[in-house]
Order: sequence, then structure tokens, then C-alpha cells
Amino acid sequence: MQVGTDDLKTPTILTGSIPSAADEAYTDLSVEDRQSIAKNFDTLDKDLASGAGLDDLKLPWLNGISGNSGTISEINSTAFTQTGCLGFKTTANTISGIKLYSGTACRDITQKFAVTALTVSDA
Repeated sequence: MQVGTDDLKTPTILTGSIPSAADEAYTDLSVEDRQSIAKNFDTLDKDLASGAGLDDLKLPWLNGISGNSGTISEINSTAFTQTGCLGFKTTANTISGIKLYSGTACRDITQKFAVTALTVSDA
């Protein structure tokens, strides 16, 4: 709510970097789910070093705690050498159904991948 007004129609999500209850991707996929997705990218070191194409690669993921699972596909590594980030798509089988997400995973200071962005895609 803006100062000096009772306007409740103003959007409450002002940035994609701060999780919000109104963010559908954050509601469906927990921090642990995102960590399960990111662990798959840590296995690609040899492929990333060689510059091998990852477009056709499909990686399954499973969070044993939540029971959520999915398949990572369409891994885009074109910006990896400049940014340390990969673009990707993933399905997610959750209690709320099966959805397709677009995301970005980047290496952190320890050189491990972390999911930095995730949004619901139009299928």
C-alpha cells in the first residue's frame, strides 16, 4: 500500500528476486525443490567445459521430502561463459498439478548452481 492512500490495487510483487506468496512458481516449488533442480546442473561440468550442446539433454529431478518431481530440458548454455548462468525449462509434478516452468540457474561463489529465477511458462 502506498503511503497516504488506501489503494490496495497496486501490485505487491515489485521484484522477482524476493519470493512472495502471490508468486505462483514460488508457491508451487519450494526452496528444497529448487535445490533438487540445481543439483542436476552441477553434474554438467564436463559438458560445460567442452562446450557440448545441451539442448537435447533431459535431466530428471526428484525432491524426496516433498515428493515433487520433474524433467529439466531445453538447457541453454550460450551465455554460460560470460555469466556463469544457464537458461532452462522444467516440468514439475506437484500436488497442484503438472506445470511447465522457465528458469535460470547460476553458479554461486562456491561454483555450485542455484536456481535464481523461475516462472510459470505458457505451455
